[in-house]
Amino acid sequence: VTMELADGRVHCVECVGGDGSSARALRGVLVNCARALPFMRQSIPKGFTAVKDACLAHDWGRVALPIDGREGAVQQLRARLDQTVDVHAALAFWSLLGFILVHGDWLIPRPTDMIDLVRPLVHHDPIGALDKTL
Repeated sequence: VTMELADGRVHCVECVGGDGSSARALRGVLVNCARALPFMRQSIPKGFTAVKDACLAHDWGRVALPIDGREGAVQQLRARLDQTVDVHAALAFWSLLGFILVHGDWLIPRPTDMIDLVRPLVHHDPIGALDKTL
């Protein structure tokens, strides 16, 4: 895997074998590039942080749920948070960063749970893999 960054250098990463040092070096370069972006100094609104924390801490009881509606995620989050928080904007923000997943009208509060659900289909042994996870 190669990647050219703003400094004009190419960074190679050994992703199959090796000790992981090349991946750590590339991560360090990416972090430094990201820190140099002008918007990185902007603070995240406290309400957005509260939405993320509540979303990740809550036991939703299912992998995906509707965002809106009487039983939707927004109503459930508003019941736990300050009413002035724009929950829709916060969910969209955290979805862009990968902490949660918003797809159309659906919220997947823990994307790794969805991956665990779909993994058996990808590995072509759905019944066997489901037996191991349930």
